[in-house]
Amino acid sequence: MHRFIALKKIRNIKQVEMRNLVKKTSLLFSILCLSYFAQAQTLTDAVKLYQYNRFESAKNILIPLASGDPMANYYLGLCEIGLENYNGAKAIFQKFPDDPANQAGIARIFFIENKAPEAMSMLNSVVGKAKKKNYFPLQYAADAITYTDGGDPNMAVEWYKKAMESERTGPLHIGIGDVYRKIQGGGGNAMTNYEYAEQIPAYASLANFKKGDLWYAAKNYDSALSNYARANSLDESNPLPYKALADAYYNIKQYKLSKENIEKYLALSDKSIDDQIQYANTLFLAKEYQTAVNKMQELIGKGVEKAYMYRVIAFSQLELKDYANAKMNMDKFFKKQDPKKVIPLDYINYGKLMLKDSLKKGEANSYFEKGIAIDTASDKAPTYRSIAEAYNDAEEYLNSGIWYKKIIDSNSPSTEAVDYWWSGVMYYYGKDYANAEAVLNTFAEKYPAEPTAILWQARTIETSKDKEYKNGAATEKYKNWLTMINEDPAKKKDLIKAYTYLSLSAYNMNNKTDALLYSNKLIAIDPGNSVATQIISNLK
Repeated sequence: MHRFIALKKIRNIKQVEMRNLVKKTSLLFSILCLSYFAQAQTLTDAVKLYQYNRFESAKNILIPLASGDPMANYYLGLCEIGLENYNGAKAIFQKFPDDPANQAGIARIFFIENKAPEAMSMLNSVVGKAKKKNYFPLQYAADAITYTDGGDPNMAVEWYKKAMESERTGPLHIGIGDVYRKIQGGGGNAMTNYEYAEQIPAYASLANFKKGDLWYAAKNYDSALSNYARANSLDESNPLPYKALADAYYNIKQYKLSKENIEKYLALSDKSIDDQIQYANTLFLAKEYQTAVNKMQELIGKGVEKAYMYRVIAFSQLELKDYANAKMNMDKFFKKQDPKKVIPLDYINYGKLMLKDSLKKGEANSYFEKGIAIDTASDKAPTYRSIAEAYNDAEEYLNSGIWYKKIIDSNSPSTEAVDYWWSGVMYYYGKDYANAEAVLNTFAEKYPAEPTAILWQARTIETSKDKEYKNGAATEKYKNWLTMINEDPAKKKDLIKAYTYLSLSAYNMNNKTDALLYSNKLIAIDPGNSVATQIISNLK
């Protein structure tokens, strides 16, 4: 009996231990399942971030996974390629040397290193590992050609299509759409594949962004904007459409709109250094000069230093009239910048800074000439005009007239009537009356219906040939001008100038009729005018 009870107790103890073991095993299994699911979900999130060019954010997820997961390691390497850390990417891919995805990653590095034969040899090895139920090696190999340069896009198309015989997925249609864009006349096929990818919810936003890019390249801007907007509505975390819009508006010089969109992009992106630098550039072009200076200085303070950042700071400070600091930063720029990468505007703006220094005004022209010498633009008129305006601002009128004359002599299609006027007037104020008259004569011949040309012809002749109102040299020009404007009372200041000359010169030449006529006209618009009053009194 005691033996039976003892055996029963032992059996009960074993049953309890078994139940506890089952519970523990079940709990462990659940933990493992959750861990696997969490890892899979995290890898999916990382891949999405990678597709949205958020390489740093994706890396943060991938780094703890990559040591034991070849696929996480592959995407970690792709992120490094996205960040242009090619040596780092190569080292990462080599951690799984027999894995087809990582082998395809190494092939990408070979393409980047201009080793196309080695790359293709590696990709052919990858493709050889594909099976009917495992088409992924085909996709990895095709992607390597699609997202680098040096491979045959048609081969990538062939591999994508072979993979699609097993399954049609969003990544495959996005990939083949992207590679079709590298083939002449492949836009239609690219659009077809993006439209297919759009039907797969997880890739709908990315596909619409791709469609927007395709429409933009085709200059169908309404459709591009529509697809970018749809991409945003499908996934509000997708920063790519905002970047595309910022770039598009930047390229058509709509800098305010570019700024608005790049700010939206930065709010969703990893705020890479290049993105922040572009933002500072956009701030400058949007004429938010102080903010541009602040942003560039903030980046430099973080240890990010590129020579052209000093250019943006200096150009902004020039606009802010902070000339001393602008010159200091341009000096830093010239010291740090590769001379081959100096652009015409660098010298032009440095010349403008010389004009702001009374002791160095004479050096300005040498910098302007340097800028023109390296300017490859077929139409240099806008540059000439900018220099002429700078000389005008500095009250260096003769030099201003000379640079406006360069616009005229260039026969530029963008030469305007006002350029003739400015050149003549600047020569006039620079007291080079011969050139002033020559330019104004050309102005009058080219634009015979323009009264301003006649008025300034008259003024130039008056100042250079009849300053004492004795020979009436400017009389004919003034009378022509009065006829052309119908003696418009709105031009009171110019009328006073003309009537004063006509009345005085007529009086001095004993032409009493004209002297009285123009003196009365002068009194009519300027009551009590001393010249007219005296002439009328003397004539009486």
